[in-house]
Amino acid sequence: MMRGKIANLLGPYLPVLHPTKIVFYGQCITLGASCLYVLPIELAGLGAQKRMFYTLAMWSCILTAMFTIKANYGVPTMPQGLSFSIAAIKQAMASNVQPWLQKVMLQSKDFSWLFFALIFLTAYPSVVPLVLVARRSLWSVCNYCDKPANNMANNFVWRKFEPIWKAKLEPNTKEVNLYSAQGEIGLGFFLVVSMFLPTRQMLLTLLYWNYLTTRYKIPAFEGNQQVPNLHEKAWKSIGQKVEPLLKMAPFLNPIIEKAKGYFKGP
Repeated sequence: MMRGKIANLLGPYLPVLHPTKIVFYGQCITLGASCLYVLPIELAGLGAQKRMFYTLAMWSCILTAMFTIKANYGVPTMPQGLSFSIAAIKQAMASNVQPWLQKVMLQSKDFSWLFFALIFLTAYPSVVPLVLVARRSLWSVCNYCDKPANNMANNFVWRKFEPIWKAKLEPNTKEVNLYSAQGEIGLGFFLVVSMFLPTRQMLLTLLYWNYLTTRYKIPAFEGNQQVPNLHEKAWKSIGQKVEPLLKMAPFLNPIIEKAKGYFKGP
């Protein structure tokens, strides 16, 4: 009820930011909080703050992804005069929410990372999820700073980092993306191994493998032609590396075939 009045009072004093600028700041927060978590700040007596930095990085990733999805695809519209009966809600979900959700899942990479961050938000703090999230944020921030229209040429931090970006990171974007996808898959196997340890997280592992199957099934296109997506390429690369092991242990082949069927689905 008070949101409109508060907006009118504070509106003249708040800076008006372009959506891309908001996303840029969100990615900077994710990247900065992830770096602070990875640093050995506990040696300076700040160990209690590590969980705060982890949570901040995940929440920043979630909110930035949600804002990007809303800016690019809007929100699903609900019919006027919708009753609160179960039948009416099911019909509205089928006719309005599901088509919007399917479109977002197929076209927006932010949806996958929103799912990823939500999974690990309440998990035990770990470096690997933060490295994956921070790597994506780093590329997003650098791509933003690299555009002349954004006027970041005089930024002190960007002037120091730009040579590294231009010489080492940007030219190897495809390779880094593939390594990142392999890291996501490796994290999944690590969670499976952790099931035999006291620190196992059963629900987290199930949710994460559902995330991996979703990433595998999302189609990728070059022009009008469908091509293997990043996770499909990553799985193929991993398969080539472990093929000699499978020849030495042929009893693993039935398990591998069942796993392939699980990933490909109906």
